[in-house]
Amino acid sequence: MGKDKNILKIRANLIKYIDVDEIEELPKVKVKNVEEFLEAHRVLGKHVICRYKDNLEDIFFFVDNGVIFYIPSDGFKTLEDLIEAKSLGLSAEEYYEYLEFGDINEYKKYKSSGFKSIEEYKKAKDLGFIGGLEELVKEGIAQRLDDKYIIEYLYYGILENREFSNDAELYYFAIEKGFSDFDELKNALKAGFGDANEYKDALNRGFKDAYEYNDALSKGFRDADEYKIAKAIGVNSKKELEEYMELKRICENFGLETFEEGYLLKVLMDLKIDEEITLKELYNKLKEKERLMKIKKDVLNKLANLSSPSWYSTRFTTVDDLEEYLVDSEIVSYLGEYIKEEKIFRRIYPPKPSRRIVIIDAISVLNNMHNLSPNSIENLIKKIKNAGFKNIITVMDTVTYYKIKGKDICRFLANECNIKVSKSKDEAYKLIIEYIKNFGALVISNASFKDYIIKDSKLFYKDIKEYIIPFIVENGEINLDIELLRKLYTEVVTKRIEKIKSNVVS
Repeated sequence: MGKDKNILKIRANLIKYIDVDEIEELPKVKVKNVEEFLEAHRVLGKHVICRYKDNLEDIFFFVDNGVIFYIPSDGFKTLEDLIEAKSLGLSAEEYYEYLEFGDINEYKKYKSSGFKSIEEYKKAKDLGFIGGLEELVKEGIAQRLDDKYIIEYLYYGILENREFSNDAELYYFAIEKGFSDFDELKNALKAGFGDANEYKDALNRGFKDAYEYNDALSKGFRDADEYKIAKAIGVNSKKELEEYMELKRICENFGLETFEEGYLLKVLMDLKIDEEITLKELYNKLKEKERLMKIKKDVLNKLANLSSPSWYSTRFTTVDDLEEYLVDSEIVSYLGEYIKEEKIFRRIYPPKPSRRIVIIDAISVLNNMHNLSPNSIENLIKKIKNAGFKNIITVMDTVTYYKIKGKDICRFLANECNIKVSKSKDEAYKLIIEYIKNFGALVISNASFKDYIIKDSKLFYKDIKEYIIPFIVENGEINLDIELLRKLYTEVVTKRIEKIKSNVVS
């Protein structure tokens, strides 16, 4: 058959074709098949074949002795094409489509793939979608049921089932959902996503799969880091996580052991200057908070079958426990005074310099360490203490800390004052502002805190600026106006006394 086909193709290829617009009314003979047609053409010594097409006829023919010998062309351009197509079992339309592939197996894939055009098929192939459904089955992403492929995914938190019959349907689905290629679609489906925008948003936020992503967003969490922290501590909402982070920050900044102490400090810091609260009111606030946290925990345990304890650790079992803490706590004494006889806490700034906090901004002070003498920091702290201020805190970021770690300057600071190391410069300066806002701390720094103030709508730059004491470096020494340090403190105390007097008079 192969040999016969080749002989026929050689014969057909030697023929010249003429297209005609009209044929005379002559007797016609329809030849049985192309083989007989070519043989008759050869035997009769013909060299040309005519092609004719109108609304009724589409034929190849030649004329001999007034008789038209013909076969239907069936849409083929040449007999060679007709012979080749016949051997492949293709119609004329199929054959000329097949020529764009040049491979019968590839063409059969196209015909069974369900694509609307060859262009779309080729584009889908370039993007990796041909054979995609079978690959999804191998990856465990799709299931085959009879002649259908079933894929499950989440779309904005709702579980959807999608059936596909062929790779074309998968391709059109991917394009509709915004995917750029098969690999992106596969990775998204593996993670449970059926939409490219959702998938990309989840990746940007750090989520690994659609279930975590949708659960997190439904609870108000912005990114995977927040969500992981919340899951680890048993927190079930963004609001509660923010509360946890705030109290955790207070506990870390001020060396507190329990979150209840952190909440106590928050309550005291939120009091206005000269505002009072009774011991009983303060205790009731703490216990009400504990009760609310316990309710949250119990509800979560019932809903999610959680067994882990609540993150909200407590310290005060009785009113006496709280009173003892208010009397003995050093950090509380920086916020105001507890009057035991009246069982009242009054929010004030410390009346004595020795109780006042002085912050050394180490980021600013140690910025040019090579210009400082070995004893410069030691001399600075002596000046501060000689002025009557004993409570000194050095605040720095990790970059500054590692510059001085292991050096004499670091050991001296550790012995003479409290060192606070924040992760970044931003975090360090936020902490300094918190000390100013809540404790009226005086800060030795050449930094501008304006950008940090702007982020906090409750603060005014001019108010914070009044607490900043600049310095200069001369001959390796850190020089500052000690009288300014005393003056700022005196002004704060004077303002408080004047306010007390005005309240009495009124």
